[in-house]
Amino acid sequence: MKKNLRVLFLLVASCALLSCVKKNDSPAAHADNTADDSFDDSSHRYTYRTTGSAPSTWNPTDWQMASDRLPLDYTCDGLYEFNLNETRDGYVIEPGMASKMPEDVTASYAGRYGLPADAKSGYAWKIHLRDDLCWDNGEKIDVDDFIYSAQQFLNPKMKNYRASSLYADSLQLVGAEDYYEGKGSWDNVGLIKDDDLTFTLVLKNSLTPFMFLYNSSSFVLLREDLYEAGKKESGDLIKSSYGTSVESSASYGPYKISAYQPDKSMTLTRNEKWRGYHDGLHKGQYQTTGLYIQYIIEHQTILSLFLQGELDDTALVTKDLDKYGASEYHLINPLYYTWKFSFNIDRESLLKENVPGENHVVISNINFRHGVSLAIDRQKYCDTVTIGSTPGYGLLNYSFVADPEKNILYRDTPEAQATLMEFYGTDNYEDITGYDLVAARSYFRKAWNELAAAGDVKDSDKFFIDFHTYGSDEIYMQTVTFVQDAINEAAKGTPFDSKITVRQVTDQNYYDNMKTGNVDLAMTAWGGSSFDPYDVLWCYCTNEALNEYGFDPYKEMHTINIGGKNITKSLNGWYQALCVNEYTSAPFDTRNKILASCEGKLLSYYNMIPVRYHNSNVMISQRIVNGADHYINDLVKRGGIQYMTYTMDDDEWAAYCEANNKQLQY
Repeated sequence: MKKNLRVLFLLVASCALLSCVKKNDSPAAHADNTADDSFDDSSHRYTYRTTGSAPSTWNPTDWQMASDRLPLDYTCDGLYEFNLNETRDGYVIEPGMASKMPEDVTASYAGRYGLPADAKSGYAWKIHLRDDLCWDNGEKIDVDDFIYSAQQFLNPKMKNYRASSLYADSLQLVGAEDYYEGKGSWDNVGLIKDDDLTFTLVLKNSLTPFMFLYNSSSFVLLREDLYEAGKKESGDLIKSSYGTSVESSASYGPYKISAYQPDKSMTLTRNEKWRGYHDGLHKGQYQTTGLYIQYIIEHQTILSLFLQGELDDTALVTKDLDKYGASEYHLINPLYYTWKFSFNIDRESLLKENVPGENHVVISNINFRHGVSLAIDRQKYCDTVTIGSTPGYGLLNYSFVADPEKNILYRDTPEAQATLMEFYGTDNYEDITGYDLVAARSYFRKAWNELAAAGDVKDSDKFFIDFHTYGSDEIYMQTVTFVQDAINEAAKGTPFDSKITVRQVTDQNYYDNMKTGNVDLAMTAWGGSSFDPYDVLWCYCTNEALNEYGFDPYKEMHTINIGGKNITKSLNGWYQALCVNEYTSAPFDTRNKILASCEGKLLSYYNMIPVRYHNSNVMISQRIVNGADHYINDLVKRGGIQYMTYTMDDDEWAAYCEANNKQLQY
């Protein structure tokens, strides 16, 4: 996954990551089949076979889901690369599409484009492109491609979903928002062509060299002829069908889409025009000649195919771990997703759900939701339902780095820890559990009294909470049952005793339905920007991203003491101040204080209740060799496709699986 890209990740138990581990004793390893320096032997095929959810689009300007993003990870390229270092225990940053590292030219633009007159660094960056860049059809790529692509991302007539990557995220171009809103000419946008291979970016806010490199992946290119050919009117807007078929797709990365069957599969093969196959800088990398992604979500089907040798990875669920948890091919990878219970808290929409014998309005009461939070034994949930995960108490987990220079995690900062200690009522960070049945019952009683006083409940009522899940596989049903059991236990001795039913509803569109108030409860997750935790507030403080219906971050106010002065803003206002306006370049302790304080405020509404920090349990096939033998970080993971190698090519692997009767032992 590219840096600084927000991803909405569906709760699909069978979604495996393309991550592997080095196995020196893999079966049938042959010295003459190990990767050579160039991997240009056309007589061998190395196809990585995996599964996922079907994308609705992989249009760079409009993708939303992780499944939409996946094809772009292989067909796009970056200005700079985050690669494994020589010892493969860390990472280095190197030029990618750029011919050299960026130049800070802020001094040349001070006082122009709205920059401070005394600006000296961080605002303006000159980028030099390589002269051998091209699309998969052989057409050259130069600065004009970057300008066209930025213009389309920001096109005021299109209102593209990903436009914010250039006007509201960390890499915010001067004048981009005005252009997007139809209030400026393109000449005022901070993307300046110096010559055919050189351009300068002028940013609204100063970035450190690391953060500029980290956020430069916000630039994704569009091939003009295909993007324009796909344009048509859609209501009051113009939209493009770019990235919805093989014919409407283009690649400038290591792979290209060669076949696509909607709801069935996608095949990617090498893009032989990609720079990395010819520059001599990627020797020993990209042995994978293609990828085959099948759109299967049923876990048992995926596991069965994996054990037959038909797939190179599979996710493991709780019941699998007794058998495969100790396997040398089992990997646990930390991810930056925090899974949370997301509630509809809008009383009016919940009242509309009420029918004779069913009362849904109960979850509109904050004390009831507080009671639910206290009823959840997060450690037990991780131990019994999502083994390998970590109990989650905050909105951000331990993947987020607050200070890249010192490698300080946000969750380890005193500001972040103090917030959670205060919220959960403990003086010791290690004592946080979030679980207290006695207190949960007390809040249930408070909720009943308030709801009764408002005329929203009566003694004869039965209460229903519709829990929408993507499917009805075991992990979903186990989660629903866990919540039901937790509420049942907390309701004992209260007026809610034996009256609450948590009802599972299969809904593959529940993220969309949540935004219209048609879901009571769902489990959701946001992730991304692991080296920019402050930007995560976008997920919770904008209507664009918010999942919890009935909550308005533009109206909910919050006061924070900064430098001895109490400052009050809406939650959206604090997000804007931290990531767009006055605090973007503030010291880390100030930024951490703002983020932590906003995190605590968001938690206090109990409409988003964190439950677990996501770690993936993955098993990889016996022929895979990973670039690194442990998970480095979110930037390079274990090396991914770039550094992955194989002990057997496709034909040898097929023969090996046949010799074992397609019943592989793990």
